[in-house]
Amino acid sequence: MEIAKIKIQNEEGLHLKKAAQVVLCAQKFESKILLCHQCKQADTCSILQVLSLGAGHRADLTVIATGPDEKEAVIGIIEVVSDGTGI
Repeated sequence: MEIAKIKIQNEEGLHLKKAAQVVLCAQKFESKILLCHQCKQADTCSILQVLSLGAGHRADLTVIATGPDEKEAVIGIIEVVSDGTGI
């Protein structure tokens, strides 16, 4: 199991376009990847679940990956979330 924390810097929070990018990235890995915000958990292969987290500006997210490529999966999600677009 690989775990990392991210803070959302974008004033719009985890918006639709960024959530779609997270889902596309997650589908490249064999590992199961979850995003957690407060007491909610979302499978990163479901855009509806990712959006349902309601993660706004300055929200803390936890990325959890379990599987054969878990380290790469966490790194991939972090790169998508923090790619310089303010999240």
